[in-house]
Amino acid sequence: MNYRNALILPLLLLSVCSFAQIEFGLKAGLATESLQNEEFSFSREGRQDLKFALEDADYGFQFGALLRLPLTASLTLQPEVTLNSARTTFRADDPDSGVSEVFKERYNDVNVPVLLSYKLAFLRLNAGPVGHFFVSSTSDLKADGGVDRAFETFNLGYALGGSIDIGPLTVDVRYDGNFANYGETFTFRGEEIDIDQSPKRWIGSIAYRF
Repeated sequence: MNYRNALILPLLLLSVCSFAQIEFGLKAGLATESLQNEEFSFSREGRQDLKFALEDADYGFQFGALLRLPLTASLTLQPEVTLNSARTTFRADDPDSGVSEVFKERYNDVNVPVLLSYKLAFLRLNAGPVGHFFVSSTSDLKADGGVDRAFETFNLGYALGGSIDIGPLTVDVRYDGNFANYGETFTFRGEEIDIDQSPKRWIGSIAYRF
């Protein structure tokens, strides 16, 4: 009897998935942070302001998987898991020493958005919370003891955007933001500095649904 149950259960699950029209997809895309031209200034007792400026936000990549779970004829729940990589260029100006340095920083994180999708004609409007899980980071000056960075291991954010289905393909564009700071601390030449940075990014991706 147990063996029969073991055989029947997968068949029932397949039947439910087929009836509910659940779709699985693989996706890949490009992302860029939208923090260009922002500056962060810090004052310490007995010294002038130390400034960090974001000079450029290069394109990063993302890839992962998604599920589509139909709720009604026009509403769909779409959870995803994606690995993301971003790269930015900072300039650090220290008036006390006259030192101005430029360095690049790359960080990787895993995003877990849970989107509610509303189908309006050929367009799907998507919105929902996103969990950002920090994985790793590298910096040009980290090995030289110049700049180090502390990231929160988890940050809750949100996503807003739209997508279009073209056969089994889905073209998606969204804005990804954060409710709180993701990277909050720089260590520059042994001095720890708090900053107010909540990275935001535009993401464009293509998914293939099965």
